[in-house]
Amino acid sequence: MGLEIERRFFVDGRNDKPWRSANSLAIFQCYLSGVTHSDGVIFWQGHSLTNEERVLENITTWRIRLQDDVPYLAAKGVKINATASEFEWEISKELFDSLPLEGLPCITKTRHLWHGQDGLLWEVDEFENELAGLIIAEVELESESQQVVFPAWAGLELTNLRGWSNAALSRMVMDVKQP
Repeated sequence: MGLEIERRFFVDGRNDKPWRSANSLAIFQCYLSGVTHSDGVIFWQGHSLTNEERVLENITTWRIRLQDDVPYLAAKGVKINATASEFEWEISKELFDSLPLEGLPCITKTRHLWHGQDGLLWEVDEFENELAGLIIAEVELESESQQVVFPAWAGLELTNLRGWSNAALSRMVMDVKQP
């Protein structure tokens, strides 16, 4: 927890898909608004989500995720270039199941964990439902200047383009669903 440095890319999924032979995770995630932090506890819609003694400043996005049946809460800060603050907590399945997530901006995807020639871990997300066909890959780095060997399927870089975050995509899907 702390800082996340990642670069994001469109993926050309028309040809070979070597990432599909890697380990995969089923992910469902929703984005929360109105999260508060008081007396060391994080609250949303009357639910106490987790304890957190650190000061969480400049948080712009709150996410709840179910990843292979394990729920997590995440807080993300303002992104500058490829770097943003990020904090994540595992929460109980019982708490996750009790949350009123219906009607929130949500996405479903399969994440493939693929290692590149340089040993870096690429997270290749194949989106489902309304975003089916969209594939985006992320590679996490130690520094923004770290060298990366790009796989042939990595296309246009999305790192500094607004509107391509998972949060933005989930809001877009929600806007399309509303009459």
